[in-house]
Amino acid sequence: MAKQETQTKYHRRRNGVLFTILAVILIAASVVAACTVFFRVETVTVEGTARYTTEEILSVANVEMGANMILTPGEQIAQRIYEALPYVDEVDVQKQFPTTINLKITETQAAMVLQGTASAWLLDAKGKLLEPVSDGTDVSGLIQVTGVELLEPQQGQQAQTTPENQSRLDGLVGLTQALDRAGILASVTSIDVSSSTEIVMVYENRITARMLNNVDFDRKMQVLESIVATLGETDRGSINMRANDRAIWSPEG
Repeated sequence: MAKQETQTKYHRRRNGVLFTILAVILIAASVVAACTVFFRVETVTVEGTARYTTEEILSVANVEMGANMILTPGEQIAQRIYEALPYVDEVDVQKQFPTTINLKITETQAAMVLQGTASAWLLDAKGKLLEPVSDGTDVSGLIQVTGVELLEPQQGQQAQTTPENQSRLDGLVGLTQALDRAGILASVTSIDVSSSTEIVMVYENRITARMLNNVDFDRKMQVLESIVATLGETDRGSINMRANDRAIWSPEG
């Protein structure tokens, strides 16, 4: 008798577990079915663009209307925009349920002109190749970069050079990003990376700063700003920042 009662309790517990599992499966299937039926792309909006029109963004984004919102691949949409439009820096694909996808665009802008023997290119502060320089390209106010040649430049791609000179290009990008973070990128006139160990930068067309390549550029920019703050608006000269722990100001003349 006790054995029969034990078996009955076991079967009840097993049936209870099976019922719970079945209920979970049915609920999950219902949720998936509801999402598939109700959450479909009906509207695509664009914000944050100035250089490109909404129509240009939507054309390359190629979002499938009527597709399931959940299954719509945001990363692929963003990648298509990156590859087609070089002045796009970031794309945030925002799914606003139940039926809208918003494409939040952050654009980049030219920060420098890299002059090579074969061609000249516009680059942003991160080293992205934006477009080749032509006769009608406005390069006023941009940093003039010399001392390194691009290797097989492709619009929208990261700038590359030969392996033996890549450290020069990496140093350049590290410096321009530090300048951008410090908010003084627009004050730089030119950058020379012809040396494999040293970068020569001209600030406000009157102060020449020398520093080692691939150092703590953020720290060097703080030093530069502290020295410039003590100078007059017309003072000219050079700053030797090649040492790790000090900088030497040498006035001109």
